[in-house]
Amino acid sequence: MEKPMRKNENQISWFRNFSIGFLAIPLSFVAIPLYLNISDFYARNFALDLITIGSLLILVRAIDLIQDPMIGKFSDQLSSRNFSHQKILRYACLFLAIAFFAVFNPPQNLNNLQASVWFVATLLITYTGFNFAVINFESLIALTAKNNQQRVALNSVKEFLGLIGMILAFILPTIFSDDERKSYLLLSAVFVGLIVIFLSIFLPKIPRCDCVQNSVKISLFTTLKDRKFVFFLTILTINAIATSLPAANLNFFTRDVLQAENQLGWFLSIYFLSACLFIPVWKFCFNRFGLVKSWISAILGSVITFVFAYFLTPETANLFYFVCLLSGAFLGADLIAAPTILGNISSQNTAVTSSYFALWNMMNKFGLMIAASGSLIILGFLGYHPRNIDPSNLDNVRFFYALLPCFLKALVIGLLTKFTKYEN
Repeated sequence: MEKPMRKNENQISWFRNFSIGFLAIPLSFVAIPLYLNISDFYARNFALDLITIGSLLILVRAIDLIQDPMIGKFSDQLSSRNFSHQKILRYACLFLAIAFFAVFNPPQNLNNLQASVWFVATLLITYTGFNFAVINFESLIALTAKNNQQRVALNSVKEFLGLIGMILAFILPTIFSDDERKSYLLLSAVFVGLIVIFLSIFLPKIPRCDCVQNSVKISLFTTLKDRKFVFFLTILTINAIATSLPAANLNFFTRDVLQAENQLGWFLSIYFLSACLFIPVWKFCFNRFGLVKSWISAILGSVITFVFAYFLTPETANLFYFVCLLSGAFLGADLIAAPTILGNISSQNTAVTSSYFALWNMMNKFGLMIAASGSLIILGFLGYHPRNIDPSNLDNVRFFYALLPCFLKALVIGLLTKFTKYEN
């Protein structure tokens, strides 16, 4: 049976947690425009057609997906040769800052072919820098923490700061300027500034981790020999699909099912604010009642919440604020529990820590791809078109937004129950 965590003399101070976790702000900040705004930006500024942009994005994101295990292996090999995760982070952040600035500030006189080449080249470098940064950031946190209580504390601060970064990315473009190019120039400058702050102030204060420093043979399949990790990775993949389905279908649900498109910004604000506010609550629960038990309780709460969402109509659309409040609250448990448990698993084989987190990073992307592409293809096959309010089509949107995630989350609960026994 899983035992609650006890207080430990070696707790890391809040400021030290903040210093280590600060990078979560720019990394979450950069993810929003990269995944949500990039297509629209190039379509509007260079008149690239959506078929071209979509095809190029498939190419870039396919490379992005398959490079994660290689980045994990390469990072572990560098670490085993005294090139620390901190040094990798430093170079990755510099490349990421330059590439992100380039992708959203292209030369204005590019023709369609040149714009396409610029789009692919800068986006590939950006994704590569981002993946190096995320994988080694997660690895450094896992290696810094010496016990589960420290892992919970570090990941709580990291995820709280990450949510702050996401909120900033949503808000700042609407504040800066009505001129799109100027707005993205300022957004890029803010991101570069956040990276500079991290590299110049906080990175040197991260304690040196007790990594394996002697050269070891590292294979892409080393982590897959860890049966406990493979089982947990399966759970994380199913959970990623379940979590991504509502995100992929949110616009359809709010616009066509609830007919409340003009309230989407408020819905998202409540969701992210709730997630921020409940991070300390989940930190307490994890330390008091145990990681897996608390996580299962949160998943059960999210299932009940989304079953309720399935029955909402335009007449009861305001109740969706309640759904956003609760689903945001339960999100905090997902954000903290997964990397904490993974950090605990990887602590048994620190020579390949980055490989553990690289595979998790890859499966998160795979889950998002399955959720977004799969639901769109099936909805299209069933006859749904955006702004189509035919009742049968709306039932299909409800199913993909609310009901299917509940089935998958129930499966996750069952697997986590087995994982608890597996640990013992």
